[in-house]
Amino acid sequence: MKNFKNKIIKAINEKRLLKTIINKLYPYLIGFWLCCTLRKDKIKIFIPKKNLFDEKDLGLSKKIFEFYKRMKIDQLKANSLYKPSSMWQKHIDIDYKYLNDTYETNNLRNFSFFLQNFGNWENYLGIENQTFIKSYSKNIFLKKFLTNKIMYQQKKLWEHFNQNNRELSELNMPRYCNHSGVLIDDNIFAAGLGGFFTTIYAEIINKYLNKNKRNIIVELGAGYGKLAYYILKRQKNYCFIDLDIPEVLILGAYYLSKCFPEKKIFLYGQEKFSKNILQDYDLVFLPSWEIENIGEDTVDMTINKNSLGEMNPKTVKNYLKNIHKISKYFFSMNHEFFRNKFSENNYSLINKEFNLDNNFKELIRYPDISYLAYKNNKIDLDSDIFFYIYEKN
Repeated sequence: MKNFKNKIIKAINEKRLLKTIINKLYPYLIGFWLCCTLRKDKIKIFIPKKNLFDEKDLGLSKKIFEFYKRMKIDQLKANSLYKPSSMWQKHIDIDYKYLNDTYETNNLRNFSFFLQNFGNWENYLGIENQTFIKSYSKNIFLKKFLTNKIMYQQKKLWEHFNQNNRELSELNMPRYCNHSGVLIDDNIFAAGLGGFFTTIYAEIINKYLNKNKRNIIVELGAGYGKLAYYILKRQKNYCFIDLDIPEVLILGAYYLSKCFPEKKIFLYGQEKFSKNILQDYDLVFLPSWEIENIGEDTVDMTINKNSLGEMNPKTVKNYLKNIHKISKYFFSMNHEFFRNKFSENNYSLINKEFNLDNNFKELIRYPDISYLAYKNNKIDLDSDIFFYIYEKN
């Protein structure tokens, strides 16, 4: 109750109380109107009815479990710049407790269960909005708003951006990890809420990659690999390097290994990382401190989506220095105005502070197009998320 009161006082002081109330009521009112007009659901919410466990996955899970253990041991010796921020450490301690327990008890079966079901996990893991989908699905008005307003709007925008030249089937993604998401025409599945726009960003990124060569792509903080999946399914010859904290990196290793079983996969620690790995392997999974060992000017595109703003300033500056060293292009989607506050009493950096010493030339700056779906096809000038594409000077 005290927390709620403080939020009200803060909203009044910031002169946004009315806007906040309207934004809270808006989904209920629109959902109520859609129910009254008997609108048929054009898109359906898909929430798995039960968790899964496949014994056949124990082999892959064992490899990833050993990989996870190696990272956790080496993380203790890594530079403090590569430790999770206080915000993410709290997230790991609470929401990844099940995973932490599998490590402490050396329980392979429970570890494999987590990998096979993190897409339907009850806790918010910071990589997909399955908890949002579940909460909206519990209320008839919110569910109607989600399917017939938000998701249908995203579908129409996706068709507009692609000028109806692409089949909806291109949105389909494998359901490994027991993901919640949306069903289109009862057979096309997209995980979470952002699949429509993820494909558009993947298309934009692919336009900067040379189809006639082996592309080296780095994603810093790839989550479970959603954006990577849409990028890589259009690439033929590539090396994709996923850099992340151990708890999240194992999710990407599992999901992308399942999506691309024909690709050669390198897991940190199976041998010493060297430049030869970039030629010998297609999918490479490394803890974030290994960015220092990627050679100068070896990477075609480095990607960061919504995570630089979750790191303390010293860590971000270190990553940006390394990104400039290794990469020709840099795709960044992060906060334009909002700053996270950490327990160390410092604040996150924002977009305008990423171009250190003008090391990059700005090619594109544009609001996150996913916000269009929430603002009736109008650019939201208050939107805090922008994406940039930079080229190395």
